Amino acid sequence: MKRPETLEGLLAFDPEEFHDIVVPEEEILHWFELCDAAWYHSGNPKDPHAELTSGYCSNGFFDCLRILKYTNLSDILANQLARQIRKVIGDKRIDWVIGSPMAGITFAHDVARALGVPINMFVEKDPNNSGEMLWNRTVIPEDANVLQVEELTTTAKTLNAVQRAVDQGNPYPVNWVSYIGILVHRPPSLVDYYGNREAISLVEKEIWAVPKNKCSLCKAKSKRYKPKTNWEKLTKKV
Repeated sequence: MKRPETLEGLLAFDPEEFHDIVVPEEEILHWFELCDAAWYHSGNPKDPHAELTSGYCSNGFFDCLRILKYTNLSDILANQLARQIRKVIGDKRIDWVIGSPMAGITFAHDVARALGVPINMFVEKDPNNSGEMLWNRTVIPEDANVLQVEELTTTAKTLNAVQRAVDQGNPYPVNWVSYIGILVHRPPSLVDYYGNREAISLVEKEIWAVPKNKCSLCKAKSKRYKPKTNWEKLTKKV
């Protein structure tokens, strides 16, 4: 596999050529950089930092939609994650894959297809409570094995909200597979488990996330921005 040096070269990749290739983590990180989808704080306290959805401050951010919007890259990364999952769980049957809104919806679908899983669905954001999710459109049967797939996990707030919504909204107990597939796993301190489920990820990157009142960059008067709507300001491209 020849390393692409431009976004154009990356977008020329054919997913079919990657079915039997293991893409290293450092190469995936390079792809994120070519797609302008990864940002790390410079260390200069005068430079801005990130405000996460949780309200926490952070010194790094991955905007997965910036890479997953390209269908060939989403296909390749989904296949890579599916290979990792199968390597761990073997031929264990998976009947459903559940994703979260918004970037996780299409990626979870691509992972489900790569795994050969017959059903993919997703939870929805609660319009009355932005921190909660809803599961009310379909029913998971009692005997179904369910795998959760996320494009990004930082504080596990979304990850836990997805599980909680499905558990509360489904009329039958949900048989969760004891693993969670994650494209980018970037918690404040690396952990392997979320409850009784283990993380299987393509990228493991420890990036701190702290409350505003404990943020050294805030104390140094660094401006903080919500990355998805202020990407150019955060990356100092404007």
